[in-house]
This record gives sequence, structure tokens and C-alpha cells, in this order.
Amino acid sequence: MFKIRDAGKGSIAKCLIGSLYILFIAVGCTTINYIGESYPPSQQVDLYFSEKDIEKQYKVVGRIIATANAHELIYSSDKFTQSILKKARKKGADGVVILGFEKVMTGIDHSRNRTEKSTEKSGKTFTEESESTNSSIEEKRRIEALAIRYTE
Repeated sequence: MFKIRDAGKGSIAKCLIGSLYILFIAVGCTTINYIGESYPPSQQVDLYFSEKDIEKQYKVVGRIIATANAHELIYSSDKFTQSILKKARKKGADGVVILGFEKVMTGIDHSRNRTEKSTEKSGKTFTEESESTNSSIEEKRRIEALAIRYTE
């Protein structure tokens, strides 16, 4: 029939390593960058999709750019928006205006290796040539936003 076996320390370590790996993939390649003025943290940050929708007087105090690998399913546009609002709150913004969502290609790396090998057989020289090319292109998701403070 079935045998029940003690998982032991090795299995626990494997589970822990697997969990850390999944966590690294989920969080690993996402960045939220902010450039601008900083104020004491805000309690609430309003979300806008057009500057025309803002009914109060305001000034732009910064710009936020969120970027993640496109293959990372965990980072939907909603998760991006939440990350942007969190960053804006920490920087003291009263509102955020989402400027756009796009996919960009990054990381183009092109290298070429060429190898030449000559051998002599029966008085004749034979030359072998081999060439390889490597490219690395990543597709990323990117949302850009303005951080604003009300002046009223």
C-alpha cells in the first residue's frame, strides 16, 4: 500500500528555497522611480487619468515611472497603479495623474563571436570557420505618472 515518510530537514529546506525563488521572481524585476520634490507623507492620494479632471489648483511636484518585465503576471496595470499611489503617498503628493501605459523593448545586447581553425592534412590546409550571434531583448511594461500637490 502507501508508505508515509518523514519529510525531514532536506524537504523543508527545498520548500523554503522554492518559496524564496517564487518570491524573487514575483518581486524581482519591478522598479518604481521618483524624481521631484518630497514632503511629509500624505494620508490620501487622488487618482486622475487626465489633468483636465483636476478641479483644484495644483502644481506638479514630481514624476513617477513604474517598470516591470512584461512576462511577470503579478504586475497588472492595477498593481502598477497601486505601487504608484504608494510611492506618491510616501513623497507627500496629494494626487497622481497617470500619463500613459506602454510596452517597451529594452536590453538589446548584440555580440558576435567568430572562430577560425586551420589544420593540415596530406599537405593541404583546411580552414574551418564558425560564427555565433547573441541578442537579448526584454519586453517591459511601463506606466508614467505626475505627482501633484494642491495649492488651495
